[in-house]
Parts: sequence; C-alpha cells; structure tokens
Amino acid sequence: MEVLKLKEISNIVLDAVEEASKEVMVIYNSDEFEAEDKEDGSPVTIADKVSHQILVSSLESIDDSIPVLSEEGDSFNYEVDLFWLIDPLDGTKEFINKNGEFTVNVALVENGIPILGVVSAPAINETFIGFANEAYKVINKEHRKITSRKQSTDHCLVTVSKSHKSEKDQLFIDLCHKEFGSIEELPTGSSLKLCRVAEGKADIYSRLGPTYQWDIAAGQAVAVAAGGVVSDLSGRPLRYEFKSSTKNPQFFCAGDNSFSWKDVFLKLV
Repeated sequence: MEVLKLKEISNIVLDAVEEASKEVMVIYNSDEFEAEDKEDGSPVTIADKVSHQILVSSLESIDDSIPVLSEEGDSFNYEVDLFWLIDPLDGTKEFINKNGEFTVNVALVENGIPILGVVSAPAINETFIGFANEAYKVINKEHRKITSRKQSTDHCLVTVSKSHKSEKDQLFIDLCHKEFGSIEELPTGSSLKLCRVAEGKADIYSRLGPTYQWDIAAGQAVAVAAGGVVSDLSGRPLRYEFKSSTKNPQFFCAGDNSFSWKDVFLKLV
C-alpha cells in the first residue's frame, strides 16, 4: 500500500482507537463490569465487546472490502492479501486487576506483514503508532518520534510479562545474566512490552509461551517501524494470516536488528 494512503488511513485508525479507548475507560472506572470465561479459559468483559464494536464499525467505514479479524469477532479461515487484525482489549487480566497496562490494538496486514499498527494504553495516556519506517508515541495529541536502542554488551534491559512470566522466561533471563554484564527487568503488561522496545526503554522481549496473532501484530508494526525486529527464535520475521485459530510461535522482539539474538536463543535448547 502507498505511504500517502497509509498516512491518511492512520489518522482514521487513531481516531477509532481513541474512541474505543474512551469507552473502555468509562467501563474501567465504573467498578460495575464483570468478567466471563471464554471457551479457552481466558477472561472477557463488556469492555472487550464494546471496543470490538467501535473498531469494526470504524474500520469498515474506511473500506468495507477489507475484512476484519478480531479476537472478539467471528471465526474465519481463508486467504486474503489485506486485512485488519485487532485485539479490542489486550491484557484483560490487567484490566480486571486495575493495574492500567492494558491496550487497544489495531494492525493492518498486507501479504502477511503488519504494515500499520496502533497500540493505545488509555489508562496511562500513551498511544503508539508505526508505519512506513516511522514510529511515534502520542501523548495529548502530540506525536513524538521514537526509535529503538542499539544493544549494549554490558547491560541488557529485559521487559517481562506482569501476568504470564513462566519458567522458560526465567531461563531466558538467567541466560541473559551470563551473556551481559548486568540485567534489568522491566515488568510490563499486554502489548506494551513491544512498545517499550520500540521506544528504547527495553532491549528485548521474549515470549516463550502461547499467544495469538492479534496479541502482537500491532506491536510488531510499531517495533519494526522504530527500527526493531519481531522474529521467531530462528530469526524469521513473524507473519500473519486470516485464520482465527492461528497461534504465534515462540518469538522475540528486539530493538537492535543487527544483534544476533537467535544465537542467544540457541543456547536455550
């Protein structure tokens, strides 16, 4: 898709995400929402559903020929070259626990690659957008350009999950202690982990447990636009498809795409 067209679309997507985020915050601050368990055991709230409705309506208004794949939408399983991939409320556990680090995620995927991504964390007033090799952090309508960090051999900033830290994650952190002079952990919720890498506040985020593609597509677009990389453990960039059941492989998001993280992950085997 042409860059000028992407820029035009990005403004509409930002408005849609802002509208969804406002409604999510109304529910978040109401203390009246209840959580239900979906078939896979993950929680869902009325905020997930309201955000889904707003986003789908807004995205279809851009071009109703571009289908939308959402965590809270219908199931699909067929091939398309261009589609929206959204998570109306990523980090529902963070939402329920009221720690603020949940997000609203929208990605535009072309030929398997996220070419536009918006990640909004409304409770902490942060929004990230990335496309066409440029990424921004948006606070109070002000766009501040962000870039990822070069990897230091002396120090490594590792962002880790607040809700899903596993034994494998700890093994990776232990390995980093051997690879670098010092390690600093940055516990973060939802897809904000990829955004922390994108803005240079973390060097690496590894996910060695299960995730779905809508969890990270928008964050991948932001991280890559900021100069980073999102790959499976062998170094292949993650790709996406219009299939509801698709899970991601184990992956990492790194700020320095010239650093050989895949060699580090080989030592986990």
